[in-house]
Amino acid sequence: MNKYMSAAGLAGLDQNDYEDLYRIVEKDPDLYIEASYIEGKQYDERLIELTKYIAPHIGITLRGFLDRDDQFIRQLAFPVIKINEPVSKKYKRISPLKNEPAALTRSDFPTLGCSLYSYVQNLYEVSDGEELSSLTNATWKGIGISALSSAGMILLPMGKSENKELRAIEGKRNRLKKEIFNGNDDAYEQLTLTEMQIYTTIDKRVKKNGIYGVISTTLMPRGVEEDMYYCIGLIEEISSSKIPLTEQIVYHFLLSCCGIRFCVSINKDTLIGEPEVGRRFKGIVWMQSRIFA
Repeated sequence: MNKYMSAAGLAGLDQNDYEDLYRIVEKDPDLYIEASYIEGKQYDERLIELTKYIAPHIGITLRGFLDRDDQFIRQLAFPVIKINEPVSKKYKRISPLKNEPAALTRSDFPTLGCSLYSYVQNLYEVSDGEELSSLTNATWKGIGISALSSAGMILLPMGKSENKELRAIEGKRNRLKKEIFNGNDDAYEQLTLTEMQIYTTIDKRVKKNGIYGVISTTLMPRGVEEDMYYCIGLIEEISSSKIPLTEQIVYHFLLSCCGIRFCVSINKDTLIGEPEVGRRFKGIVWMQSRIFA
């Protein structure tokens, strides 16, 4: 996670600098959350999350516990991008990660074509990190998502010469995906044939225009870390934050990507190209989520 501290405008700090920052978070957090405990289960410690915002949209979260002397013992530290509203009310489950007090949430978006896994920012607000109460689960309003990128580049727009035939086929594919998502199993065979049509059309266009002249947006899983994705998204809005501690600039891009809209934050020093609305962002992103209870 330390490499994503740079995406929060904290590049170039050494371990002593981070320790000083963590002490500030512990001493004066903007957000204090104690775990939602499960009735009837015994707990040895009080599980705590502390968050301090170092800029309007950027924070540092510490996750740990209070010992018998009420001293905070830090287990985990990570940057967060503020999420203000849910984008989906559909989710499957929270899956705890092994060997650390953290979890991923899984959500399904019909336009994405796969489940989206994201790192839970506010784990202790809705659970104890391991179990969920039926009451808490029933009162969730949905999840919001954001992302951090340690490096990326700006791509030019695809232009207006997109193949009308391909757009028509992709429209049909999206309709079939929604039917399958809503329980229509008969649409699987039609979807397979549609995918074959798309493959043939794309293969011809790649040979002619190159890969980035064909793919407008994508969000594709990367490697064994389920919350890491290759991302190409259309930039709809741009803002920036200056981190007082380091004087570094962080860009915030509102992206439209595979039918989903979310914010990606990246350090200006690790971005190649000049961002503008209408251009595309390309990079590897760490997906985060906030559960709205």
